[in-house]
Amino acid sequence: MNFSTIHENPIVFLTWVTAIGMILSLIEATIKIKFENYNNIKRRERLIRSLYPKKLA
Repeated sequence: MNFSTIHENPIVFLTWVTAIGMILSLIEATIKIKFENYNNIKRRERLIRSLYPKKLA
């Protein structure tokens, strides 16, 4: 693709900007979901540890 024509055609430029924005948004959402899942697992583990006594004997 000849990148010198991007400045001449605003539709192509807006398409590139939109595509890059969508990719960044998907990456951000993926990272946020993984981080929330990790936090939920850690919170659940802390809750379970607090319910059971440390020494059973």
